[in-house]
Amino acid sequence: MPGQRKPGEHAFGRARPEVAAVAPKEGRRAFPEPAVGDHVVFVYDDPSELFAFVVPFIKEGLAGGERCLYATAESRPADVTDALSAAGVRVDREMKRGAFALMTAGEYYGSSSFDPARAIDRLQAGLREAVSAGFAGLRVAGEMSWAGKQGLPDEVLGEYETLLEKTAGAGRRTLACIYRRDRFDPAILERHVRIHGKVIANDYVYLSLSALFRNLARTDLEGLARSAHERTVHRRGLFFSQGDRATEVFFLTAGLVKLVRTDADGRSAILRLIAPVESFGERVVALGGDVRPSSAEALERCRALAWDGATLIQFILNHPAVSKNALRLLEDRVEAERDRLQDLMSPDVRRRLARLLVRLGHYVGRKTRRGTVIDVPFSRRDLAELTITSPYTVSRILAEWRRLEILDAQRTRIIVRDRERLAAIAEQRASGGKSRSRLRSTAARG
Repeated sequence: MPGQRKPGEHAFGRARPEVAAVAPKEGRRAFPEPAVGDHVVFVYDDPSELFAFVVPFIKEGLAGGERCLYATAESRPADVTDALSAAGVRVDREMKRGAFALMTAGEYYGSSSFDPARAIDRLQAGLREAVSAGFAGLRVAGEMSWAGKQGLPDEVLGEYETLLEKTAGAGRRTLACIYRRDRFDPAILERHVRIHGKVIANDYVYLSLSALFRNLARTDLEGLARSAHERTVHRRGLFFSQGDRATEVFFLTAGLVKLVRTDADGRSAILRLIAPVESFGERVVALGGDVRPSSAEALERCRALAWDGATLIQFILNHPAVSKNALRLLEDRVEAERDRLQDLMSPDVRRRLARLLVRLGHYVGRKTRRGTVIDVPFSRRDLAELTITSPYTVSRILAEWRRLEILDAQRTRIIVRDRERLAAIAEQRASGGKSRSRLRSTAARG
């Protein structure tokens, strides 16, 4: 099929993804080239992957007349310049004319306490300076390991990324935030993959971030990725329909999917939301079911790896660690179902909706110091199906909460401005406690 790529290589994804070119061959890029104005997250495993992305990224900018900056945190400056020189870039000349600059992360992001707003201001000032100097725009690649070394709080880094997303496309400013996989907790990288607009990574990297395949050797993950085939589904398209024969298991690398069950009277209910680095469709296959009990609909353009059930089950049986992970995930899902049923027993629709939004915030929300941004294109009908009420009731409650400045529900996102008050409505105290912990662990999976 045109546009399909072999798994085990590279993907460009999360919401509105572009599928990457295949692994490096003569005359081909190893990774897809971001468009001018993009903000991308690149996750890599070793220096060869890093430079396979960075060198074309910088060369493209220089060829387009842009000023290019590279901020190092892991790489030695000499390694960066050597890689560029080997690719034909005359580094000294580009530096001398102001088209290329190499600096440390401390010099670029600031060595003192990091402030996201100031960082964005510096970036915008750099763009204006580049344009006034006659360049077509500004292109920045920054290694992010400094954030882990400084112990930067999740809210601060989340606010920085949110501001970058907000300014994406505003002028000729192209930015790549670069994360080395073994320098960050897998849960942090998993969250980045879920909340960012565009992510570039190798397929085995996506698999390594999954709770199902975590801690497997790279060779095992690469073999698993090679054994899969790729599926891309456009918004409102289906990976499978209720009643289809259950033959494949899917692993989402980009986009969002909802599992929907429809009864004999045509009434639908959303059972579960699937985010990147999660599998779906496996339970029926594993238990030997014949047909799908629900449909899997893409909320936005999605990309997934797919295996026939027998292949994946054999892989799990051959790797005891994966079997243990699968049991833990099954336990989590049973707990999620129990929590959701308990929620739906509440006669208070406001409470049901608040609990759903709290879960979504933990699951796919980007935390900032000004609130939580939930980039999920849910319609009022979707929210109504998740809370077993009417779209009118959902709209009325959201309008009320907007007047009270608790949240702002937009067409493609929800911004929770007052987490404390929303948690209070959900009967969850922000200070924590057992019930809050369970709410976080089962985030939106019911």
